[in-house]
Amino acid sequence: MRGESHLIASFMISLPSITAVYTMASNTLPEEMVYVLGGVLLGCLLPDVDASDAKVMHGYWRPIGLFGKYIFYKPMTWILRTRSDEYREKHRGYLHSFIGCFLATIFFAIPIAIIFLHSTFVLLHPLETTVWVWIVWIGLPFGFLMHLVEDSFTKSGVRWRFPGGKTYSSETRTGKRSEYNLLSAFIVTYGILTAIVYIATPSFIVLFGAILGSLVLLGALYAVNPIISRLSKEPGAK
Repeated sequence: MRGESHLIASFMISLPSITAVYTMASNTLPEEMVYVLGGVLLGCLLPDVDASDAKVMHGYWRPIGLFGKYIFYKPMTWILRTRSDEYREKHRGYLHSFIGCFLATIFFAIPIAIIFLHSTFVLLHPLETTVWVWIVWIGLPFGFLMHLVEDSFTKSGVRWRFPGGKTYSSETRTGKRSEYNLLSAFIVTYGILTAIVYIATPSFIVLFGAILGSLVLLGALYAVNPIISRLSKEPGAK
């Protein structure tokens, strides 16, 4: 799935739950929600630092992509490859798995901690203005996992339990009409769920419903994705 599609799909998947928290807090946490969402959007691009043509390696995202690739991915690959040749540099290799998510989350806590400590104890900024970096970090693994879910809709699929386990895949073809039709389905279904959450009376039940509803929608979209792809009527596959 293309980077733009990951950004949009991850945003839509996050929106119902973020809306539920926002309304429960009496609309007093707009900045915190933006930081969490920023972490989600960052995390949803990180698995693709193993691909030079990925969205995260270009444009405004390039500094993050280069940092992730040369400071995290390449050194980590060198270390892991001493255990098994399975951990070689390869698109949709170990980064597209639970272990990749775990390693990225732990690793990116290091620069986050450096920024936080420098801002708090060297620059002497108030704690309430420096803690935002940790809020961004909280969103990162959620975005990372969303990327894996979204790539599981494609024909190449994702091996979640790398280096073992099966590859979970579906019928979406990257960069083809089926991808954009699937993205439209994400926008419509999660947009409707977000609207329902927003007009509902704020409560923990609504928050639970937003989370559960988001998961149910993912399962439903995965189930009907072969139909969406067939309706796209496009030759070739990727």
